[in-house]
Amino acid sequence: MKPLTRKNLLNYVAFGISAFLSPYVTAAVFITIIVYKYALNFNEFLPWMLVFFACAVVLPGFYILWLLEARKITDIHMANPQERKNPLMVAAIFSVIGAIVLYFMNAAKPVFVISIIYALNSVMIGVVTQWWKISVHTATYASVATITVVIFGLQFWWLYLILIPLAWSRIIRKRHTLWQTTAGAVATTILTFGVFWVFGYI
Repeated sequence: MKPLTRKNLLNYVAFGISAFLSPYVTAAVFITIIVYKYALNFNEFLPWMLVFFACAVVLPGFYILWLLEARKITDIHMANPQERKNPLMVAAIFSVIGAIVLYFMNAAKPVFVISIIYALNSVMIGVVTQWWKISVHTATYASVATITVVIFGLQFWWLYLILIPLAWSRIIRKRHTLWQTTAGAVATTILTFGVFWVFGYI
């Protein structure tokens, strides 16, 4: 067992933050909260939840696990930039499909709008990743923080502060640079506000 040095301790802390605020965990928790808030009954909650959750979390996740099992990627976090291209584009495609299905299911407007936000952010990340390793962690979390502020009120502004330790965790683990974490957060914040503006929320 390695001795517990200051460097090791910081790496453990950074790993914990990265894992706790991973895109899949963040998306799963937030999707559950949003669908629960706007579904009038269980008959609405269950199908909306299944579609949104499947397209945003389960199907992309299983695809990545399959790539890992087939040894097409070296680790589940896809640290190698070249390995991120196809999985993130596939995730984007699934998210678009999810938004389309929710539209035809007549999901509540906020649920549909947030699915659009998730889809557009996923497409943006997938496209940018073809040339540059943008941070999915900060991108996903920043979008969730922005949605929370718009939907639930400005009193949740402090959620943006959590981006600081999240970005730090990605940088100290050498997964991203400061520019990559900043770009992820800024891009999805702008996109999220933009979609809300188009749909008349702000």
